[in-house]
Amino acid sequence: MIDMVIGLSIAAILMAVEYFLSAKLRNPMWGGIIPLILIVGTIYIFASSLIQPSKNSLFPFILLISFMLGDWISGREKYKKNQQRELDKMKAKDIEN
Repeated sequence: MIDMVIGLSIAAILMAVEYFLSAKLRNPMWGGIIPLILIVGTIYIFASSLIQPSKNSLFPFILLISFMLGDWISGREKYKKNQQRELDKMKAKDIEN
């Protein structure tokens, strides 16, 4: 049970960092670092037979990677919306002057 709590805590921290990297930084590649590390790590774990690939052992890895990629996509969308909002404010200010 404690292993599950620790794993979920680490996943939550990684997701928060992932969202921050993808939503706040200008370059979209920063947000792709954590999903890339997770994909490479998953391939290494299963290729080196640290964990035997089965439906029960593969599912958590796929779930975590898909959540991370989802965070990356939603963070980039938020970044683009924030930039568009800033451009709209600048245009409105230019029109006023």
